[in-house]
Amino acid sequence: MNDNLKYATKLFGSATFSFIKINIIGQLFLIFISIISLCTIIYQSGTGTGHANGSAILLLLFALRPIGYTLTVVSIFAVPFLLFSLGNKYIISKTINRLLSDKGEVLLFPIIDKVLSKIKSNQPELLKTGADKTKLKLKLLQEIRDSKENKWLKKIILYGFKKVNLDDVDFRDENVSFSDIIKTKIITGLKNISKPSRNFFWIILGVQITIMILIIFQII
Repeated sequence: MNDNLKYATKLFGSATFSFIKINIIGQLFLIFISIISLCTIIYQSGTGTGHANGSAILLLLFALRPIGYTLTVVSIFAVPFLLFSLGNKYIISKTINRLLSDKGEVLLFPIIDKVLSKIKSNQPELLKTGADKTKLKLKLLQEIRDSKENKWLKKIILYGFKKVNLDDVDFRDENVSFSDIIKTKIITGLKNISKPSRNFFWIILGVQITIMILIIFQII
């Protein structure tokens, strides 16, 4: 048990570190590049902006460098959201792949079994008849959220469960264990998550640097 706790602590510590690198350090670095681009445009615009008010300066910068200025402003506002979205997806995919390959059966599967067992005991009609698959899925999601397990493990299971489709399950078949089917679907959903890549960061960084270089040489 202590080994599992140590492993979970190490795994989610690594996920937290990845979050800091991408969503804090990475964000600051990319914003810094955008600020350099904006300052370059202002500097290259000369002294014509010195006696103008804020809105006039913005209009003047746009008039003088429409493409470069627009790309820079869009980058300042859009890149943080894009990086946050792609970064979080990368972190959770990385954590899921590593966990499944190392200790998925030990850490994840018992939680799934516990949740399904609780529903089977408290609301057996949901698994017996499946009269309302939407209600069943919502109940499963709620039980996972309310469980007292590690929050990162719950996030991973929820991430996999949201990819589960129960429409092809025939709940009228009394010879089938629906608990096993749902568990298998969750595990399959997690295993189908492709191995993550950090290429998204290098692509964003490359685009930002390219914009900056084009602005410096007044190409845009």
